[in-house]
Amino acid sequence: MKRIILAVVVTACFASQINAQFHFGLKGGLNFANFKIEQSIKQAKDQVTIENSTGWQAGALLQIKIPVIGLAFQPELLYTVRKVDMDQKAHGIHYFEVPVNLQFGLDLKVLRPYLQAGPYFGYALKTDGEHFENISKLDWGAGIGGGLEIWKFQLDARYSWGLQDVSSVKEFEIKNNRFTVSLGILF
Repeated sequence: MKRIILAVVVTACFASQINAQFHFGLKGGLNFANFKIEQSIKQAKDQVTIENSTGWQAGALLQIKIPVIGLAFQPELLYTVRKVDMDQKAHGIHYFEVPVNLQFGLDLKVLRPYLQAGPYFGYALKTDGEHFENISKLDWGAGIGGGLEIWKFQLDARYSWGLQDVSSVKEFEIKNNRFTVSLGILF
């Protein structure tokens, strides 16, 4: 019984400090898409000219910092639009996306530089243009990047590799690769 009471007292003493390590936030930024499209059957009439285009993302985040050792766990809920210009027409995929990043950084009072890495999982909500009409709804991959927290603001850059073939056509393989720059505010 004494051990249980001691455990409750110790937990209560540290509970306020643990709560101080949780931060909610809002985030927005730009996506610079680089769709990797490979065609297994080469036919001249199916050749497509592809140019990168800029999309956007917006959503919420939860940052859970582990004191002293510099680690933070940051899952995010984002609405993201990945665009590409094909044959002089804009095409895009709108995703609900959940990146889950592990960050390692140095807390320097109001400044915190960090590196981050982790997987992302996405679900396609809608498509723009005829080239993405028959895509797989699920997408997943991995990302790596870094950033800087200044006071309550978070500026980060990340490159994400799509590991899932989102094409539902056997002759084509489409993977979502992109570079993202975003700005967030923590509460």
